[in-house]
Amino acid sequence: MISVRDVDLSDAAAIQEINRSALGYEFPLTDTRAQLERIIKAPNVVLFVAVDGADVLGYIQLSDYENTYHRPLKNLITIAISPRHQRRGVGKLLLDAGEEWARADGASGVRLVTGQNRSGAREFYAANGYEVRKEQTNLIKWWA
Repeated sequence: MISVRDVDLSDAAAIQEINRSALGYEFPLTDTRAQLERIIKAPNVVLFVAVDGADVLGYIQLSDYENTYHRPLKNLITIAISPRHQRRGVGKLLLDAGEEWARADGASGVRLVTGQNRSGAREFYAANGYEVRKEQTNLIKWWA
């Protein structure tokens, strides 16, 4: 039976594998574990995992998105499901849990950014009531 729970540091290896296989991100396990430690301690950040027994099937991470030009939102940072477990309702279960947390914390909605090349993700979000608000360019400046 699939259920959703808070992340635990022991989930690091499963999350690293999901990031690799579902999202294409190669990130070392030691760094994944370090990031999980930061996320678990961070205020107003949540990371839920979907599990079937001891198996981690996927995860969702959300955080505050505050600014001066609209009511409070939550930012959906990542939702990722192991390719072996996609199309089983795991994403919907995680999305529902994330949205429930957002509502309970006083958010007016959830916003997210997804890549143009992630057509399956875009279809998933649209099927769950998400609308394209605007197209953007994603920029980053690395320190090291």
